[in-house]
Amino acid sequence: MQPTCGLSGNCDIFSKQVELGRSSSTNFLLSRMVSFLRPRWPGTVALLATTLTIFILCTASVAEPTTRPETGTYIRDMHRDGYGLLVIYNNWTMDTVAVLTDKKVKPKLAVYLRARDALEVEGIEDGEYGLYFTIGDGWNAGEGKFDKVYGYYRYNTPMIFETKDVGDEIEYTILELDLYKADATNFMPDQFSFPDISS
Repeated sequence: MQPTCGLSGNCDIFSKQVELGRSSSTNFLLSRMVSFLRPRWPGTVALLATTLTIFILCTASVAEPTTRPETGTYIRDMHRDGYGLLVIYNNWTMDTVAVLTDKKVKPKLAVYLRARDALEVEGIEDGEYGLYFTIGDGWNAGEGKFDKVYGYYRYNTPMIFETKDVGDEIEYTILELDLYKADATNFMPDQFSFPDISS
């Protein structure tokens, strides 16, 4: 049997348990336990089966999988009736949450973006915004952060959205941003407070 886990010690123990589960001595032990649990009173089997079912259902509800929202899931949203458009291409191998803030670093918008995916945020009103990212695994909606955080980043250049009336047309800002590893980057290591998006 080919071990499937990373630690050889644990794999050896697991393999031995599987082999013992097929042996005749284990089957004998199991048959003795079944005869021992044979009810003496009618209705005990139904009670035992009901108790076992409730236990299994409770165990399954406790062991919920970690959350991974779809790209474009808004964790926090703002009033968006402007013309501004922000396009983000996540070329990272990890999921991220993009956070758009005002000048006082108050979060205005937070949106989930899966690895190797793209996102368009439409309707951004005119103004100057900050842009922050957190990357990780297992999004915890209650705490507003990943269970496993791998990093916090800040885009150093302010994002300015403007709208102008030009004759019969309207000009508006479209900002596109690629997230990828590179030697030259706008994400500089410095000290900053990441916006609180938990509430």
